[in-house]
Amino acid sequence: MTENSNFGQRSGSIEANETDESFVRIEPVSSTNLVSMRASKNQANRTSFSLHPTRSSPTFDEHTRLFHNRSSRKKRLVGKNGSLKVSARNVPRKTKLYFADLFTTVIDLHWPWVILIFCGSYVLSWLLFALLWWLIVAIRGPSVCVTEVYDWPSAFLFSIETEQTIGYGTRAITTKCPEAAIMLQIQSLIGLLLDAFLLGLTFAKLSQPRERMKTVMFSENAVIAPRDGKLCLMFRVGDIRKSQIVDASIRMQLFRKRTTSEGKEIPFYQEDLRVCYDWQNPQNDFRNELFLLLPMVIFHVIDEKSPFFLITPDQLKESDYEIVVILDGIVEHTGMNTQPKTSYTSDEILWGYDFLNVINRNFLENGKYFVDFSKFNEICNVEIPLCSPKEFYEMQH
Repeated sequence: MTENSNFGQRSGSIEANETDESFVRIEPVSSTNLVSMRASKNQANRTSFSLHPTRSSPTFDEHTRLFHNRSSRKKRLVGKNGSLKVSARNVPRKTKLYFADLFTTVIDLHWPWVILIFCGSYVLSWLLFALLWWLIVAIRGPSVCVTEVYDWPSAFLFSIETEQTIGYGTRAITTKCPEAAIMLQIQSLIGLLLDAFLLGLTFAKLSQPRERMKTVMFSENAVIAPRDGKLCLMFRVGDIRKSQIVDASIRMQLFRKRTTSEGKEIPFYQEDLRVCYDWQNPQNDFRNELFLLLPMVIFHVIDEKSPFFLITPDQLKESDYEIVVILDGIVEHTGMNTQPKTSYTSDEILWGYDFLNVINRNFLENGKYFVDFSKFNEICNVEIPLCSPKEFYEMQH
């Protein structure tokens, strides 16, 4: 048996002339063996894999770090933290379009820029109207239109007092100059508009659900394992906050290269994957609506309609597939929509592994169930043939 074969045992030794073993038989163990198992190579027509942790075996955290250092070389559309790896270039009239939607443009800026705009807008407004008040005083004379305003510093202070409605009482306009009354009304109205825009901007920036997305966790890897005779592609999602994400739903989209029958190459062909949390009833359209009370394992049942139906583990590893996961929901406290995202490249889909449980139904602490998030990413080996799902189902029948 060669290394490129779709069948083989991960335990013990496999002779080159062995043909009677067509599937893997593995006892569930800790995922600390994953790196050492994958590092094993065929030598002299013999392949050897260790099932048990050794002193040199890396911990799960070390495995995760090593695994992602290796898989990070694969190009992806969406980062593990949900960041988009897409940049728009050579857009005609891009600046004009951005300024036409100024509010959204400013909200998308980082906080240092928002604070600079907030402070700079007020200072520029004070300076502009201070210049106008100073011109009125210079033309009409001191104390004619505005009392206690003689020079530039006093005009600047009067501008601040007027726009911020401080009203110290020492500086005020008189009834002798209509232009002073008009200027007072203009500055008051512009000050109100500036307050409304900047305070609204700050509130919108603060209430954005971006930070809320960071408390929604996705498993580092997706896995493929059987569930009641069905091969399923799975990943885990959980929310560490007590406040719920309301009306949550989840979807998966597969991005891959595809060539049409006419020879047209589509670099990122987009395909929806049916998802559910009840693998016994995957056809129900409402099974992608989640109640994230506990961490959940989300399933894509690999059947005849799945793009993974004819793919072997080796083919999956060499493919350019990327699965993008989008969780859509409403933040309970603000009512704003949030969309935590992540993605799994083909190197991050582990064939023949399953997730460990993170909660013990029989264990209560202070009257509450205890969710162990330290095991959120931990996986174990399962018994599964190293063949395509189609061959897997044929073997069952």
